[in-house]
Amino acid sequence: MHHESSIWLILRKLRIPLIILNLAHAVPVLLLTLIPGADGDGNPYYFSFFDAMYVVAYTATTIGFGEIPYAFTYPQRLVMLVTVYATVPAWLYALGSIIALFQDKAFIYAIRMNTFRRKVRNLKQDFIIICGYTDAGKLLIDKLNEDNLYRIIVIDKNAEKIEALKSELYMPSIPAVIADASSTDVLKSAGVLSPHCKYLITLFDDDQINLKISVRARILNKNLKIIARSGLRQGGENLTNIGVNHVIDIFSIIARRIDFALKSPYLFNLFSWTQGGNLHVSKTDILPTGKYIVCSGGRFGKTLKKTLDKNHIDYIFLDVNKKIHEKVVSDQEFFLEAGIMNASCIIAGTNDDAINLSIIATARALKPDIFVIVRENELEERSLFSHLRADKIFMIDQIAALDAYNYIDRPMTFDFIDTISSFEKEKLIHTLEYITNRVNKRPALLELAVNPNTMYALSAFLTHMPVKLGQLIDNPYRDGMDLELAVLGIKRENGEFILLPENTTFLQPNDHLLIATIPSCLKRFMTIVNHHHELYYVLHGVEEKSIYFPFTNRKIAL
Repeated sequence: MHHESSIWLILRKLRIPLIILNLAHAVPVLLLTLIPGADGDGNPYYFSFFDAMYVVAYTATTIGFGEIPYAFTYPQRLVMLVTVYATVPAWLYALGSIIALFQDKAFIYAIRMNTFRRKVRNLKQDFIIICGYTDAGKLLIDKLNEDNLYRIIVIDKNAEKIEALKSELYMPSIPAVIADASSTDVLKSAGVLSPHCKYLITLFDDDQINLKISVRARILNKNLKIIARSGLRQGGENLTNIGVNHVIDIFSIIARRIDFALKSPYLFNLFSWTQGGNLHVSKTDILPTGKYIVCSGGRFGKTLKKTLDKNHIDYIFLDVNKKIHEKVVSDQEFFLEAGIMNASCIIAGTNDDAINLSIIATARALKPDIFVIVRENELEERSLFSHLRADKIFMIDQIAALDAYNYIDRPMTFDFIDTISSFEKEKLIHTLEYITNRVNKRPALLELAVNPNTMYALSAFLTHMPVKLGQLIDNPYRDGMDLELAVLGIKRENGEFILLPENTTFLQPNDHLLIATIPSCLKRFMTIVNHHHELYYVLHGVEEKSIYFPFTNRKIAL
């Protein structure tokens, strides 16, 4: 069924009603052409096929223009009686079948899938399949849509979510379908076999669903890059084993942030910046070192335990869910018994935002200056957490979306963070100051490739002359002004990563640059690396006295 066009599907479903309707018209037409009538003079008269069809048509639709062109004979009137009693029920049956067909859920699903397949087939540029229009999925779509590097396709079996997606009016439009993303046929319909399909991202909260989707996608397309969300340790291991390229382990990311904050606020700040923050170190970036009260269990609690042990932090774990069910003591008595008055920090990390809000409110009431770290499970609760003055809010869906976005759009951020995580305090401060002094405290972070598609002129120059990084960004126009652009890393074609490269570093074809900059400066930089004469002046300090022919690498001296 899924290979049929919508028209053929309708015709196949209405086969019997259409046959009955046609027979109810065809038999009277044939009889009228065979049975003789009489003209005004009593001479025999036979209907042509057109005249017969005309008479049957207005009779079957109960319009009834009368007996034309001459009064009917009794045999003709008998045929008309048959016509009325045959065609009217046939029409009622056909119309009823049509109405029932368009109320049939299976038929509606087939029509939607056909429409969806047609939209996917018409995509002529690279695209990403996102399974699950969750809060994380929406945030990721917003980020990707800003860049407009890929078209996006969404699959979710929740009709309300797909309708919400369509109401967003994204431009360009996003093909979306209400279907089970773990179905092989649905994945094929979404274009998982297409050479234009570059990524598949599954962001459901259920690890089993993410695993099913990932397994099927990997079997269907060995070259597809798959990103999957996981909340369980064994789930993440299973995803890695089946060939998932990037596993979004939310709890490990949060634990790593806390680990970085305990080690150095500067490291935490740089990591937060790569996840969408700014480069301003605030008081809340400095975590206290006293006793911690951790209200969390399960995988998140175990991950936090390892982080706190690693940093030699004194802590106590509280089973808040058990306390709620038993109701042995009040909330305040529960925390007082846990020693909250001697604690410096409390972590509200349950999977229920209502419980987390209650923990914060009680903690603030007992000890107003206690440092509060909270896990936010639903995005709409952020204003409430902010109102209760939580010091650190870790938004689960936002972390998942930004981690996926970094892997797609700027994967060098992972190399950058992994490398600077071993820095001493002084070097971290130097890195932070270098970026803020060179650009500002909230620079944009992006990754650019040195290739003809992104840096046309520079790629051409590198084939016949060496170019140093500093030549492009330090006083390029000889006006005493450096570009507000910091190159944080260079990744060579062979995989070598160079952190904070010197200005004397030579660029090579197919290098990838991790850049911190501002939009106006990025525009100037892209002008330099994409315009032959502009780049010639930047490298040599004089205008080139020749005409350059793009795409031919030919020059004619003037």
